Amino acid sequence: MTLTVENTERWVTVDGHRLRYHEAGTGAPLVLLHGSGAGVSGWANFGNNLPVLAEHFRCLILDQPGFGASGRPEVYERNYLRIAADAVIGLLDELGIDRAHLLGNSMGGGVAAMLALDHPDRVGRVVLMAPGGVGVNVLGPEPSEGIRRLMEYNANPSDERAMGFLRAMVFNEATLTEELVATRLKAAADPRGQAALRDAYATFYNPKMAEPLPLWARLKSLRHEVLMLWGRDDRVTPVEGALLPARQLPNADLRIFSRCGHWVMVERKDAFERAVIEFLENGL
Repeated sequence: MTLTVENTERWVTVDGHRLRYHEAGTGAPLVLLHGSGAGVSGWANFGNNLPVLAEHFRCLILDQPGFGASGRPEVYERNYLRIAADAVIGLLDELGIDRAHLLGNSMGGGVAAMLALDHPDRVGRVVLMAPGGVGVNVLGPEPSEGIRRLMEYNANPSDERAMGFLRAMVFNEATLTEELVATRLKAAADPRGQAALRDAYATFYNPKMAEPLPLWARLKSLRHEVLMLWGRDDRVTPVEGALLPARQLPNADLRIFSRCGHWVMVERKDAFERAVIEFLENGL
């Protein structure tokens, strides 16, 4: 059976908000957490990887609060990473899952790291793909080109600015097929999604919502087996940012992919899937 948005779509209510997720496969549970950006959703990030990964795991691709079709609090009163991490715990509780592997891309990587730190018993192994908040850039500009383009989009959403953001995601612009671009631009034009993205990022820059310690300062306490995947040509979370977590995480391996930007799961799809399957199998 071909896996589609419609036949994998499921719903769960967490803290009074309906969250959409996509489910396929059997075996060890694997929660996949998307990044941020114009027109993002769980399916947009991982839908093309689902057929292969679902042959090995019970895959749960979550639309994090406010993104995709998921609801959200009207006002964010905490750092968004914490809101999203709590939503994952709520999903696992509703599904009766005691422990799951985590795979997070970009912002979703930050959520996965926070979840593993705060709820270690609920997490098996962790795949962090160019994770947000975990790396530290010391050579390139801050914010990075990709984040700067995202902030420009947040300030004044348009198709032109959304395309600037999408181009910064990839090493090879041929990756941005007409279908991919059309789908992302349509989703990015939704005012609800624009507001959710803007509000989530506002929590990252609000001193009142700052965590006592940033994620990168807590890494030595993350004892799980971790696989970090990074594109050599990433312009959002530059590969230099991998050096600190590679040293600080006590049980982490790092794989760097050539000819690849921020979307390892898209530009190096086959290699990404092989790496994830090899790492996660027999991990729970």
